[in-house]
Parts: sequence; C-alpha cells; structure tokens
Amino acid sequence: MLKKLLSNPNFIYIFSFIVPFLFYSFGWSTIYPQLGINLFLFYVFTFLICAVLGIFINFTKPFNYKAINEFKPNGIILLSLYILYSVEVIYSRNLPLMGLLKGTFDYSEDSFGIPVIHTFLVSFNIFYGIYLFHQYISTYKKKLLWFFILSIIPFILQVSRSSILSILIGALIVYMLGKKIISLNLLFKTIIGAVLVFYMFGFMGNLRSGKGDPTYIPRSSGATEEFLNSAIPKEFYWSYLYIASPVANLQNNINYVKKPEGSYKDLILNECLPNFFVKFLTNGGAKEFNQINPFLNVGTIYVFSFSYLRWQGIILLFFYFIVMVNLYYLLIQKSDTYKVTGMAILFNIIIFANFHNTISYSASSMQLLYPVVFSMLNHFLNKKNNYNKEFDLSKKELQ
Repeated sequence: MLKKLLSNPNFIYIFSFIVPFLFYSFGWSTIYPQLGINLFLFYVFTFLICAVLGIFINFTKPFNYKAINEFKPNGIILLSLYILYSVEVIYSRNLPLMGLLKGTFDYSEDSFGIPVIHTFLVSFNIFYGIYLFHQYISTYKKKLLWFFILSIIPFILQVSRSSILSILIGALIVYMLGKKIISLNLLFKTIIGAVLVFYMFGFMGNLRSGKGDPTYIPRSSGATEEFLNSAIPKEFYWSYLYIASPVANLQNNINYVKKPEGSYKDLILNECLPNFFVKFLTNGGAKEFNQINPFLNVGTIYVFSFSYLRWQGIILLFFYFIVMVNLYYLLIQKSDTYKVTGMAILFNIIIFANFHNTISYSASSMQLLYPVVFSMLNHFLNKKNNYNKEFDLSKKELQ
C-alpha cells in the first residue's frame, strides 16, 4: 500500500506540501505570521483533488518498476560534462568552492558559468546523475556508483546545495521505486538519512553565510530565545528556514495583497512557462512579493500567482500544475529505459514546488525534457534497426 502511495505524483504532492506545515508548527522563529484559515482551506482543497486523482491513477495506470542495462558511453558523457565545467571555470575566472575557502564567495546566480549554457549544463547534469543511479541499482556495478558520485562533485565545487539535494532526493526516489515493498525499517533509515542531510545542509549554509558561526543565521532571522538556548544543534535551523519560510512568505503576501496586481497574461507568461522561453517574449523585470525578511526570498509555487490574481490566480495555477504533472506521468510510463528517471525528476519538481515555481525555473523544468527526448530517440533508433533487419532478411530471401 505504501509503495503505491509513494509511486503516485498526486500523493507525493500531498505528502510534500504537508511537510512545511509540520515544520511551521515548531515555532522557532518570531517573524513568521500566523497562518490564515483561507490558506489552510486552499491546501485542504488541493489535497482532496489530488487524493481523488491519485486513487484514479492507481486503479487505471499504476506504476511498474523496470530495471535497465548499463549505458556504455557513461564515461564519455561524464568526461564531456567535466570539460564543459572546466570551460565555465575559465570563462568565470573563479571556482565557487575556492572562493568560499578564500572568503571571496559570491552568492549570486550569475557569479559562475556561461549564461544560457550553464542552465542546460546543470539541468542535464542532474538528470544524468539520477539516470546513473538507476543504472547502479539495476546492475549493482561499483563502477556505476563511482560514476554517480562523480556526477555530484561538480555541484560540490560550485557550492550548489539545491543541485546536490536534487540529485540525492532523485536517487532516493529511484531507490524507493525499485523496492517491491517499502518496510518500516527502510522508512526509519530514510528519516535518519534525512536528518543527516538537514544537518549537513545547515553546516554548509553556515560556511557560506555565517563564516562557520552556527548562531549567525538564527539570530539574524528572528529565532526565538527558547530555540537559541535549547540543546538543538543550530545547523537544523537552516532546514527549518528553507522548509517553513516559503509558507510564511505566502501567508505574508496574502496579508498584504488586497487587490490583483497583474493579469491572466502575467500569470501565463511568468508562472506557466519556463523563464528560458519567456525571456524572448517579454522584457519584464525581476518579480517581487511581500517578504517576511529580505534574505528569505522564496514563497512556494503559488506566491506570485496570488500577487497577480489573488485566490483565482493560485487556484488556476494549481490546476495547471496538477494536470501537467499527471499528463507527464502518463507519458513517461511508455518508456522502459527512462520512466524511472523521469518519475524521480517529476517528484523532485513537485517537492521543490514548495519553495519556488519549478515550472518557470528552467533548470528544473528542462530536466523533464531529457527522459522524453531520449525515449523518442531510442524509439526512432530501434525502429530504424528493426527496419534494417527486415530489409536484410528480405534481401537474403531474394538472393
């Protein structure tokens, strides 16, 4: 039963969007607003819709896991990735990890990489890292495990925690999908692993923003005295901030926006399409919303759609998002080779929608294209090979 729930995008939406409310209940920050009944009812409404869709999908198109073979050119592809990253280092004249160690690290997104190319490179790297892990659990060849680790190292050198988390969460999803039964023991180990990841996430965050001081971020973001004086490791405050603050920002925006500040066009262009394509359609500046704190700048997938059209905006975006998610789920099931990787990426898109609009964020949404494109390419090549075989047989018969 648990396996069916965890292999369905609709139930993943429910589980992942409940988690921020659990973290919110910790009450470690003094700057979070009280959650309103309207926001609570909106989430209940989305959960009910997803529950109905999830049950329907489980009865009509349940997920079936399939192991895959090793992809022979893995080494060549990884080498190509490293060469391209080396070109980016030369272009940027810096390596983020070295900058961090020297104390000259630049946090901005444009501080490293070649514009446009970097987006493709990061999105493909995440896709391929997850695909490598699927190959590993299908064959359990140590070489593939090393390849998987090598796919993560570029993001460590870039000090890109979000990309590291994307690959690790994607790998965890692949591992879960590959299990016939998800036992309580496996769930317990997963929770322990998540706690360790939360700690390391905070540890790296302190190195980047607090110069190693574990109390810097809690004190600068309104942590309660009870938390500061508690025995809870302060590294966990980073996870609390990242997971709960988007809901706090959404609620804060709801409190301040009293009338629509945009149009349907704004909603479609800025929230329903990858920003890579939107750049060619509009010259609009950076989007803003009412934040609880200057450096807590994420507000779930719904925050900007509320600014544009208030409740109508976030309801429309929810239906667009959940329809897109289910259509992709049905489409990727046709690919034996890439459906597990595609599922893991899709679940990542849903999980990270708690923080930002993963549809409009090109580095996320573009990952969905690779399993589809490579599946179509495989289908075309197989069809061509079968045609050539049939042609050769016909030729021999004529001879």
